[in-house]
Amino acid sequence: MAVEQAEAPLPFRRILVTGADGFVGRHLVPLLATRLPASARIISASRTASAAQGAITFDLTDPAGVARAVAAVEPDLVVHLAAQASIDQSLEEAADTWSINLGGSLALARSLAMTVPDCTVLLASSAEVYGLAFNEGSVTESSVLQPYGPYARSKAAAESMFADVLPKSARLIVARPTNHSGPGQDERFVIPAFAAQIARIERGDEPVLSVGNLDAERDFLHIRDVVAAYLALLMAAPALPHRNLFNIASGQSIQIADILTRLRAMSRIPTSVVQDPRRMRPSEVPRARMNSDALRQVTGWAPAHDINMMLADVMADQRARLG
Repeated sequence: MAVEQAEAPLPFRRILVTGADGFVGRHLVPLLATRLPASARIISASRTASAAQGAITFDLTDPAGVARAVAAVEPDLVVHLAAQASIDQSLEEAADTWSINLGGSLALARSLAMTVPDCTVLLASSAEVYGLAFNEGSVTESSVLQPYGPYARSKAAAESMFADVLPKSARLIVARPTNHSGPGQDERFVIPAFAAQIARIERGDEPVLSVGNLDAERDFLHIRDVVAAYLALLMAAPALPHRNLFNIASGQSIQIADILTRLRAMSRIPTSVVQDPRRMRPSEVPRARMNSDALRQVTGWAPAHDINMMLADVMADQRARLG
């Protein structure tokens, strides 16, 4: 099935991608373009003006602007990536996080329901919605959500909202990817934060890495595997029911301390480590592990990149940023 899907064109003609200029969007849009039928087009949407051909600009927190954009595009597929995605930032900016992740999503869902009630929506949610459920073992799509923190709660609320607000004629695919990293991710996230420090050390900074909590165990995927999963779900979309939920994960966890050790081994300069109280965010989930059998059975997807490939790509990206 996976081979057949990879060779076939996307079964959509007007694809709207929100958050197209974000970390995931910059990897997903080019991948979608490789499967685009000749008569189809991708419309990239972001909050800031883009030089990309056919791109549009609108702010999710402006419902009228969202409605105008949806009416102009009339998409048959929407890939909703736009969000405030930083957990740490959500703790400091809870109101803005809810405004974007739920309020903006509601404006989008309302506009789609009115303008294109038969559309397909791929909602990029997050494994964070499971929250404390991870403490009960590996989670599946049927696990009861126990989100904690503004980011996780706002994403869980957006999932339910889309399911309620979109008409039954619309197809909703909710994807819950685990942690993911790769080239282009910024320093608000743990792996590029480590790699950026190492890159600066190689350029002359003091050879000391400032770190936070290293005890937690998390499942990490390469961004290319996550966008490949999104593509696989879109290829399978016409045969799916009108409401769908899929985990995207490797099924394996790695301790943050191990990730740091592997990155330090890639450093061209010996380094030491010091814990910074400002970076110490307590974790109520010591280990997060997630089952993605449903995705694998429907699409044949499996990760193609291991943890070392991902870390090497992030390290190379951070070095390139410094020239």
